[in-house]
Parts: sequence; structure tokens; C-alpha cells
Amino acid sequence: MAYLLPSFFIIGERKCGTSSLFRYLVAHPQVLPGKLKEPDFFSHSFEYIEQHWQEYVSLFPPAEGADPVVLKWPELDERGQLYEEEVCYVRQPGKHYITGEASANTLEMGTPQVVQAFLPEVKLIVLLREPVARAFSHYRMYRRFQREGRPLGFELGDFEEAVERELQQLRAGGPPGPLLGPSLYARNLKPWLEAFGHERLRVWFTEDLAEPLRAQRVLSEVLDYLGLAPYNYAKYVMRHYNRAPKAQVPRDIGKMLRAFFKPWNEALAALLQRPLPW
Repeated sequence: MAYLLPSFFIIGERKCGTSSLFRYLVAHPQVLPGKLKEPDFFSHSFEYIEQHWQEYVSLFPPAEGADPVVLKWPELDERGQLYEEEVCYVRQPGKHYITGEASANTLEMGTPQVVQAFLPEVKLIVLLREPVARAFSHYRMYRRFQREGRPLGFELGDFEEAVERELQQLRAGGPPGPLLGPSLYARNLKPWLEAFGHERLRVWFTEDLAEPLRAQRVLSEVLDYLGLAPYNYAKYVMRHYNRAPKAQVPRDIGKMLRAFFKPWNEALAALLQRPLPW
């Protein structure tokens, strides 16, 4: 059976609103989701990807047919507890559709040349958020995983301890840690831009999705980038998906981290050739 291959791929970053953007996109009448929002396929080795390619392809809708498409969607409730729901999308026979996915760890953990080799026509989308807020949100996600009994594979502790441990590791010349590493946007984005260029990789900011009018403008830009017809998202942009209860970054840690990220933000602005919203 022939399947649709992803025309778009939201490759990152985690805790930046990729869930909301993905659900907005698959609400478009020309877009169908795969079975999973986040297959997390391209963070594996090249050998694994090569061996399991057909399994990945079969996650997406058949190229032809009229059967409904069902997406298994992970969602957070108002208490921050994760649950799964099924969302059904009706498909009309003979209509042109595209599909895509949103494995948000790909920006940091994937290899651009591998994605390019297996999905040569794909258009990449990146969402970026103020890096301190992103790191804190990621920390809170790991805390939830801990409460649920999931193994993390690393020590966590409180936020201040975790941040100081990662900073010490970086100062000693070690690799970035799981909280600060994904927020080093210039470092992580540069090889993707070198491989795909600005024509096949576009960056938007989480902050622009937070306000309905700006969110609709961003979505119009995304649809234009993907070659899709305009669509009125007014009733969709009032809802944010996979969103944890609100919490504030401790003031002193936030100040210290903003200073740490300042040169990285400057490098990102230079890489994108535009100012940042934070």
C-alpha cells in the first residue's frame, strides 16, 4: 500500500507550543495527521531508521481512500496529568491532502542529513520560546514523569540544583544537559539551516501563538509556506494543547539564566537575521 509521506515536519523545540501548532495545522481541511503526533523516529540511529522505515511510513494515511484517520493524542488535564484521547478526521474521496508530524526532540537529537535523505521534499518548522521559560517548563515535565514513576536516566533534584549541575558540566567542557541543552537554539539550529536553508526551514516563536490575532497571522504564514489555501483559525487559536498549569521561574535563578543565555540569544538573532521577541 502507498502512503502519504510528511510534507511538513515540526522538528522542535520541546515545550515551545508544537502540540498546539500541530493541532491547528491538522484542523485545516487539506491536512491529515498520522496515527501519532510524535513518532520520535529520527532521533534513532541511521541503521534503525533504515530497518524500520516501512513501519514509520505506515503511521501515515494511505495515499488513496476515504477511510477516517484516527490520531492518538497525548493531552494534559487541568491538574497536569497526562492522558490519551483519540481524534477522528473524516476524509473525502478524491480530495488532495498532505500529512505531517511533530517530533519536537528532532531539532536537538536528530541528524539533518538523515532527515534530508529519507524525506527529501519535506518542509521543516521550528518553534522557539524564551529559553529560560522553556527550560523551566521542561523541568516541570520531568518532575511529572518522576511522579508517574517513569525512569529519567539522570538525576533531577530541584530546579536550582539541576541548573547548577548542568552549568558546572558546561563550564568543565562537558555536553549540554537535558534542561539547558534544548534551549541552546543557535547551537542546535545551525546545522539544520546549513542542510535545508531558509527556504525549507522556517522559524516562528511561541510567544506569537499566545495571542489570538498574532497566532492567526503566524498560521497564515505557515499555510503560505506549505502551499495550502487560507483558513480561518479564529475558533481554534483560543485553545492551547498539552499545556501544564501555570508556574513562575524562581526570580534569582531566572536572572542568572537570562544572563547565561544572553550570548546564545545574540547568536540566534544573528543566525536568523532578525530580532527575537524576548
